[in-house]
Amino acid sequence: MPSPRTLPAAAVVAASLALLAGTAQATMLTFTSISNLGPANGADYGDRVTAAGPGIGLEGGATPNIVLDFVPTSTASPFTVYPGGYASLSSALGHTSFNVKGYVQFTLDPGWDVVLTSFDVAGWSSGTYPDSRIRVVDTAGATLFDSGSFTFPASTVQSFLPAPIRSSLPLRLVIDDFGDLGIDNVLFSQVATIPEPGTWALWLAGVGVLGTLARRRARG
Repeated sequence: MPSPRTLPAAAVVAASLALLAGTAQATMLTFTSISNLGPANGADYGDRVTAAGPGIGLEGGATPNIVLDFVPTSTASPFTVYPGGYASLSSALGHTSFNVKGYVQFTLDPGWDVVLTSFDVAGWSSGTYPDSRIRVVDTAGATLFDSGSFTFPASTVQSFLPAPIRSSLPLRLVIDDFGDLGIDNVLFSQVATIPEPGTWALWLAGVGVLGTLARRRARG
């Protein structure tokens, strides 16, 4: 048991660490009951999730500080969600045309990081698709994951990523060949931004002052 003198400082430390670290809040996009996604076509799907809903599962908590954009970059037509056709995926974000470039962007509010954890990909209608490519980039141009060019096998679902990707900048999940490929079960989180070293120094100094005050009160 902590002594009466050390308990106040310990409580302050625990509370401050919890506040600074934040709690991971995760959302999964399953695309169930969703149709078209893109400019002027329900592009707010997955935005500022505060509760479970159509095509949205809570995997640890809501993500109200993340906004999503669905952007087909080589055609004006929106993405389309297919209830079947992409191997065993029950719903998948694809396109009515083949080999359409596009991305899903995760934009976060100040003070938050986004963590892209995983997503599933399958090819259309049991076909194999050469020159497939999947990337995760940030809006500063850094490439955080790149599958390289590969042939996507028929009748399979592949899960990405090898490790979660965390960023303080907006992230883009880029697929060079929507239509050929569809994505599903996109799992992402929001986490409080890790303070800079200077912020940690100020916080530790504050904890030291509080500890000194607690000891003085105990002696008094």
